[in-house]
Amino acid sequence: MTAKQQLLQRLKGGLIVSCQADPSTPLGHPQVLAALAAAAEQGGAVGIRANGPANIAAISEHVSVPIIAIYKQTHPDFEVYITPTPQAAQEVFSCCTPSPAIIAFDATSRPRPHGHTWQEILHFIQNELGALAMADISTFEEGLAAAEAGADLVATTLSGYTASTAYKREQGGPDLELVAQLAKEVSCPIICEGRIRSPQEAYEALCAGAWAVVVGTAITAIDRVTANYVAAMKACAR
Repeated sequence: MTAKQQLLQRLKGGLIVSCQADPSTPLGHPQVLAALAAAAEQGGAVGIRANGPANIAAISEHVSVPIIAIYKQTHPDFEVYITPTPQAAQEVFSCCTPSPAIIAFDATSRPRPHGHTWQEILHFIQNELGALAMADISTFEEGLAAAEAGADLVATTLSGYTASTAYKREQGGPDLELVAQLAKEVSCPIICEGRIRSPQEAYEALCAGAWAVVVGTAITAIDRVTANYVAAMKACAR
């Protein structure tokens, strides 16, 4: 079994916890996120998804499970922000030792800064950095194209977060239909990510054909979870 196959097997059937937070919040500090990641690993997480060099470097010192690295960057006039350039991939790859084994990037059909294409970023991650490339997509067509281009994993991360799929976010819950479609048509692992709010939904994602499941807000966003409880309780305030 190759090193790539061994890594993918470590993720199979497991929970990947996304440890991210806005820097303006109490959670948005590298050491806090590292503590959340360590707690997630202790609870049984098979991987951590993390954003930005400083946060990834801190997390890498506290966990032994694989890290799925991203670098969220905004560029004027472009909607793409998840690892939008080869340079962004390089920066998160170089931020710690050992370097992240997996780098995720936006593989939607939308344009990206500096004339780069998602295919260029995919090949850079695999061939120049030697990491596995996870394609974050929003539609079946995008997922199929990413798999055909050689992506090591395809994730439903952006379903509901692009103009053409915004209606899916209003429907609530993870896009299990997309997971099932992709799982039947492509040979690479399909990662279910986005709007998973309960253990039952994570279970359903695996049943739909997901190789692994990413959960973020429902586990690590203490501020948002607290706000949801407070809002619900206000409806019955006495």
